[in-house]
Amino acid sequence: MPIHHIVLLKFKQGVSPVDIEKVRQSLHSLGSKIPAISGVKAGKKVYHPLDHGFDEGVIFVFKDEEALMNDYIPHQAHRDYQAYTEPYIEDKLIFDIYSDE
Repeated sequence: MPIHHIVLLKFKQGVSPVDIEKVRQSLHSLGSKIPAISGVKAGKKVYHPLDHGFDEGVIFVFKDEEALMNDYIPHQAHRDYQAYTEPYIEDKLIFDIYSDE
């Protein structure tokens, strides 16, 4: 069953628009670096009073839980992305759901 891996990011105060764009580009590039990712949707938030201050969101799609857990999470490109973006990220929320798509 497909998995949607939802990631919400909150940037640290003072992170420049240039650095935010670099984080976005790095995020989008994961789809071409990690074969287990079958789809990527990312973008800026639409304001909502209950958004808890998160700035960006991305949804990665995987064919199943094994692809997420065994092929994506330990993948070097994923680890590199985490290390590269860590200085810019104040908080993140990760939420995985099964999808019937």
